Amino acid sequence: MACAISVVIPVYNSAQTLRQCLEHLRRSTITDYECIVVDDGSTDESPAVGAEFGAAVLHTGKRSGPAFARNLGASKAEGKILFFIDADVCVYPNTLDRVLANF
Repeated sequence: MACAISVVIPVYNSAQTLRQCLEHLRRSTITDYECIVVDDGSTDESPAVGAEFGAAVLHTGKRSGPAFARNLGASKAEGKILFFIDADVCVYPNTLDRVLANF
């Protein structure tokens, strides 16, 4: 069964900010979401950070840009709603609640 919301996060060499992003997302009051981190050819630990937080980690295979990464993540998402954030975004605990309430 599909989850309520899919959070898609493109990342390129942003392990530190991705860690903060995922720490905040983990504090969400909504638990019925999937997290998809799309690595866009990083040479740092970004994919490992995504995996550490239990995100599904996809790879573009080479540097393809954030739009390509977002589209790849969207193509694999199972949620009824797609929510895109960047790796340097820290959401509030009620952000996903508000997204669901408005859509």
